[in-house]
Amino acid sequence: MKKRKVAIRDRRIIVENGIYHVTQRAPGRELLFLEKEDYLKFLSILKKTAKDFNLCILSFSLLTNHLHVLTQIKKKNLDKAMKNLFQNYAQYFNKKYQRKGHVFCGVYGASLCDTDEYLLVSSLYVHLNAYKARIVKSPFLYRWHSLDLYIKPIKESFINNDLILDLIGSHRDNAYKNYKELIQGCLDLKYESNLNNRKFLRLFYNEVIDNLGEKVKRKVNSKSFFSLEEKIDVFSKKKRINTPKEKQALKYLIEQLLSQGFTFQDIAEKLNCHRSRVYRLMQRQ
Repeated sequence: MKKRKVAIRDRRIIVENGIYHVTQRAPGRELLFLEKEDYLKFLSILKKTAKDFNLCILSFSLLTNHLHVLTQIKKKNLDKAMKNLFQNYAQYFNKKYQRKGHVFCGVYGASLCDTDEYLLVSSLYVHLNAYKARIVKSPFLYRWHSLDLYIKPIKESFINNDLILDLIGSHRDNAYKNYKELIQGCLDLKYESNLNNRKFLRLFYNEVIDNLGEKVKRKVNSKSFFSLEEKIDVFSKKKRINTPKEKQALKYLIEQLLSQGFTFQDIAEKLNCHRSRVYRLMQRQ
């Protein structure tokens, strides 16, 4: 199997063909979208960015002061693609409203989806966002996200729902039904929607697994359920890591955990080792 090249930048793991849950927000109490035209313009720029940078957009949610985009990259160009997306929209927004200054709040966030379950749960989070923010009484009533594409047939869209729907149903009608049931099952879950917390997606994932774990397991057509936790358990019990193969496997596990917002200290505690060991391993090429 061809080895995937990995780049580490600000604890963000960039891998070829990786799937990322991207988040961005406005600074302070500023807004990103004021009118219908603004939402449509952002989606237009997102569509063009996907074409220009060869991205596969899986889902999105646009709220007045922040946004979520779930995307798969073919090359290690996530930074360039997101810079293009957010700069173009900022230029449009400032020009339209005759303003100056930052439209977005610093560097975007990105969490690598490393298992089928994590990918599925990430898409659920995206589509529940407006409901959780109490913008609508039901997630099925919100206009500016891609949920409709996951619960009923829509012929034309630049959003690719195949990857996620194929996980939960061999037939499309069944997949639509399963996805809608999962959304409904998440409505009463209690979790904090706070982009300032780098672990927001992991906390939601844990909440879903704790409450809907068996339902998710039955619906996802894979054998990787809890695979990340199983790997952590294996390495935490090892006193020594000697072979190059084991070291590479441990390094990749650490990269996965870093991409989900865990700190070096968090990872060291999970692996039952000192933080310096984790840090040294990540410095090796």
